[in-house]
Amino acid sequence: MKNLLMILAIVLAAVPAFAQVRDVKGHWCALGTSITWYNENVNASNGGFTKGYQTRVMEKLAFTKYTNNAVNGGALKTVLQQNKVIAADYYTIEHGINDWGQSIPAGTMDDYLNNTGNGTFAAEYRKLIDAIYKANPKAKIVICTPRRGFGFSGYLPDHCYDPKNGIYLSEYAEMARKIAEYESIPVADFYKYCGGQRTLLDESLNDARASSGYTNDAVHPNDIGYQRMANVLIDALENVIVD
Repeated sequence: MKNLLMILAIVLAAVPAFAQVRDVKGHWCALGTSITWYNENVNASNGGFTKGYQTRVMEKLAFTKYTNNAVNGGALKTVLQQNKVIAADYYTIEHGINDWGQSIPAGTMDDYLNNTGNGTFAAEYRKLIDAIYKANPKAKIVICTPRRGFGFSGYLPDHCYDPKNGIYLSEYAEMARKIAEYESIPVADFYKYCGGQRTLLDESLNDARASSGYTNDAVHPNDIGYQRMANVLIDALENVIVD
């Protein structure tokens, strides 16, 4: 009997680690690229994955309301161009991969600090952060570094560490980190924790999209890749959630 009770206690103690869902009062607005957009457009993946990172996050952090305002193919500047900043309580920003693909300069912290408006990634980040705080001065924000990627029918270089037109993807990741540090905003470091050159093809749509005319797609995640992103983002969001 004593052994049975001990086993039961162990089982019950383990349940919350796997099953507990945290209810979060508030509205989450997800801003980003096609990587974020896909969450509500699973069918467009040609069977490459079952759910995006946001759905996986919501299985652990159940926000009262969730809005996906990502733009398929969008760079950071697209967020404001298409009026994607709405009133919300929590915002996540997943950008950088298309800025790299479009060879938009990463810029400098001076671009951000001085609000130069010169079109760099850093300058556009300043506009976006200002717009979010204008929509909600008490907004809780998580900045995401870009997930590494390469290929996609020549859209990006053959390796995630190669430059495109003299610009490295790592420059956008580092700029995002610097801005987050300056603003005391948590970082979901997709660049660091969500796949590298050796693993990206196995964690991306690659084979699933080949029949659609896209080859060597190490840009868009599959289920493995999206789960990695969700795990990283959950940790970052838990740093800003207000009960």
